[in-house]
Amino acid sequence: MNTVEKPLYSIKDISRLSGVSIATLSRYFNGQSIRKSNEDKIKEVLKETGYRPSIAARFMKGSSSGVIGLIVPEINHPFFSMIAEGIMQEARKNGQLVLCGSSEGSLEVEHQVIDRFSQSILDGLIYIPVAKAENIPALTSFRNLPLVITARRNIIPGVPHVYHDGEKGGYLSTRYLIQLGRRRIGFIASFWDPPCSNKELRSFSEQSASYTFSSIDRFRGYLKALQEENIPYDPDLVVVTGYGHQSGVDATASLIGRFTQCNGIIAMTQAVANGCTSQLKRQGYTIPQDISIILFDANESKADYTFTSIELHLHEMGQESVRKLNSLIQGERAEDTCLDVELCVRDTTVLLHKE
Repeated sequence: MNTVEKPLYSIKDISRLSGVSIATLSRYFNGQSIRKSNEDKIKEVLKETGYRPSIAARFMKGSSSGVIGLIVPEINHPFFSMIAEGIMQEARKNGQLVLCGSSEGSLEVEHQVIDRFSQSILDGLIYIPVAKAENIPALTSFRNLPLVITARRNIIPGVPHVYHDGEKGGYLSTRYLIQLGRRRIGFIASFWDPPCSNKELRSFSEQSASYTFSSIDRFRGYLKALQEENIPYDPDLVVVTGYGHQSGVDATASLIGRFTQCNGIIAMTQAVANGCTSQLKRQGYTIPQDISIILFDANESKADYTFTSIELHLHEMGQESVRKLNSLIQGERAEDTCLDVELCVRDTTVLLHKE
């Protein structure tokens, strides 16, 4: 008996036979909601053809799903959600959909998300890694998939990165507090998974592995401003912690417990800064008179103060990431983009009153 080989179908064939767009097919294959009528059409054609989406199909010349991927460390974190909003807004302008996955701050979960995304039909990927001391995964699962690294720098050679000038932000915040007469400045360095202790932070900042951490870039600016004013570096004024409210509480308690005579604090997020202020008030300190505080990107609504901050352009970062990714998708070259930062003076900083 002669067996007749089944014809090989492409995703374009499935789109033609079912009468739905490739973008709709992509949503279906990625488990997203589509119209019931379109779902029925797709299922019928898949049953008739025996088609299964081929991972290699996304690399076929001229094929496009209209879907880009986004991997973030934590989608609920204000920093990453603002970037994601910019990404989705820019993608909508181009008629693109964004498939988003969260690493939940875990390198293990991140690997799982990468593996799952490697089986999806994507035109390209925007990747915000969970910064770690060890090497970031090389994303061999994606091979030739257009890739942009966002909110990090020096992660994967040859891949375009979009990031802020963190060193400038650390420098501006420290220099401003010094100008206010505050020379005992605490630096609260936040990490998903701390790579070192406060005593080791300075030496770690000189290692190549440190460039994956935004807090380290800001710390370098802190050191630069201290050096310019001939202020000795004191590791007891540095606390290594996490990103949440309790991290700010614990970090501030640590600074107070070390008897550092701290009169200024630089925090990485508003959640951490909120924790700082609550602990300081419990200990009888006044803000900003006793201790002035500067944070990076005051974008959360729940706060007891209007914080002086280093303004980050997170929405613009997301938009630029999509523009850069689309350049790669179209076969063009794309270079790194370093976004500028600005100091915005508000209510949590004031000239130190000397008795």
